[in-house]
Amino acid sequence: MLVYAGMKPQDESKDPNQGEGDRISARRYNEDASGFVAEGKVEPAAREAARFVEAEPEEAKAAEQRAKRGPHASKVSVDELVARGRTVIDRVRSIVERVVERVKARLSR
Repeated sequence: MLVYAGMKPQDESKDPNQGEGDRISARRYNEDASGFVAEGKVEPAAREAARFVEAEPEEAKAAEQRAKRGPHASKVSVDELVARGRTVIDRVRSIVERVVERVKARLSR
């Protein structure tokens, strides 16, 4: 539980809006990284990475480039939604126009 001067105590696990930064994820990352170092896994991981780079330099370079780009966005931007919406409308426009013409013809009888 966090308590700041002049603020009510709050339980981080119940408040998904954590403001600037994600303290829960940061804490988990720090704990995992500290555990990795404390368990002596750094040197073996570094040796394994060096062997991989020496054995597969092209694949290692491609992996580095992917890592530099960061994670793929799982959300669609508004511009992408608008573009997709327009393509759907363009596809069904002729069908809707035919239906409208049929309805008008039936109503005018």
